[in-house]
Amino acid sequence: MATSTQRVTYGNLTIPKSKGLLGLSMTTFLALLVGIVFVMFIYFIKWWAGLLAAALLVLAILPTVIPGGNGRTAWEVFMLKRGQRKAKKAKSNILLNGPAGKTPLGDFRLPGIGAQSEVSDFRTGFGTPFALVSIPSTAHHSVVLEVHPTGNELVDQSRIDSQVAHWGGWLAYLGTSTGIVGASVVVETSIDSGLRLRRSVLSSVDENASDFGQATAGELAKGFGQATPAISTRVTITWTGKENGRKRSREEMATEISNVLPSLIDGLQSTGAGSSVRPCTSQDLTDYVRSAYDPTVASDIEEQRAQGGTGLTWDQAGPAFHATELGHYYHDRAVSVSWTLGGQPKGTFYDTSLARLLAPERKVARKRVALLYRPIPAERATLIADRRVRNANFVARNAKTNTAVANSAQRAAQQMANEEAAGAGITLFGMVVTATVLNEEDLPSAKQMIMSQSAQARLRMRVALGSQDTAFVAGLPLGIVLPEHTTIPASITDNMI
Repeated sequence: MATSTQRVTYGNLTIPKSKGLLGLSMTTFLALLVGIVFVMFIYFIKWWAGLLAAALLVLAILPTVIPGGNGRTAWEVFMLKRGQRKAKKAKSNILLNGPAGKTPLGDFRLPGIGAQSEVSDFRTGFGTPFALVSIPSTAHHSVVLEVHPTGNELVDQSRIDSQVAHWGGWLAYLGTSTGIVGASVVVETSIDSGLRLRRSVLSSVDENASDFGQATAGELAKGFGQATPAISTRVTITWTGKENGRKRSREEMATEISNVLPSLIDGLQSTGAGSSVRPCTSQDLTDYVRSAYDPTVASDIEEQRAQGGTGLTWDQAGPAFHATELGHYYHDRAVSVSWTLGGQPKGTFYDTSLARLLAPERKVARKRVALLYRPIPAERATLIADRRVRNANFVARNAKTNTAVANSAQRAAQQMANEEAAGAGITLFGMVVTATVLNEEDLPSAKQMIMSQSAQARLRMRVALGSQDTAFVAGLPLGIVLPEHTTIPASITDNMI
């Protein structure tokens, strides 16, 4: 952190990867090195065959270097489009749930990587109910906390800086806590139906009041709260159930989590999360996810919850229909576009940098911003910091152009190593932004709005091409750790950082 005109700024956000020579990634550079050795071997046997092999090597490497737009290489864009064409040809991008669909049990489970998820209710040692979201394939178990941030209006800057520091300390604590592999903060904005506000107004009317008074209160409540923004914030913490080569049962994990959850909730009190932090129940999560996939039923769900509950179960939370296109996603009676963090954020950040991106929008039925964190265990943080210093020094020594950038990265790596040695934590993070509209005609304006707000926040966002359904469910507060669902798991790729 550095100060500028007495205001704290935040930076040193970099892409955690190793770099090779010539500005190439380490993977591309090693592939090129092996290819050169192979070409030289062929050349000494037959020179014309060696020249042909060299030409083929250049053609193979070029697509991995040439930019293809949207923060991807030409090879990545080609493979994404090819995969989407194959999925559409096989109609595997379309899902029909329910009794009339193609699911074996005729239910409405979440699609994609959320299909395996299971939700169960447990209680902490203090009797507080909480829902445990379990994903058997990765042995992950998550708890979702509903928080009510106080915001930064009429709050002293020193207080805001203190809250940010406590939030960083809370994330660092996750890295020291056994078994925690991920966390997320999901801020969702939507258009409030006004039901709760109207019910609050009418509930305070005395039944013995005059007819005129009751009529006046009724008229006031009719339009009260309509088209006003509603903001909800949820924090998710994810534990791994793997221990010494075996998977622990859901009941074992629930017992362990119930013991540590109260202290994690207490740690959020000073981060700006508000004094009212409570775990979500399975019914809360079911109703929330159902509204996310079909925003048109949100008001009905809210009304049913006010009257005692919806009675929905987890296998009814998913969409009845979805279709994944290359750059957008149809689900029930809505269409969404999701973006992911596509590169290293530019420059430094202030505490208000994300304010515009988090603000409600009237033209968007639901806007969801998910900050995804993966705290690095304390025992590995030192190794990563030292490795980053060595990598930055290597790049700076061999840089022939952009030496200023290389030297800046070298200083940033050394600063990170110094702060880690002083007790700071290292956290991997990403972001998923989802905009949901009710009419496809509103998609262009929604896309323009998100890109404009991302640019104001100095973020490089890119559309999740070919994986819109995955990005959509990853942006929900369900504790899905995306790297654990890839072909090469995070346990391998993290060792390459």
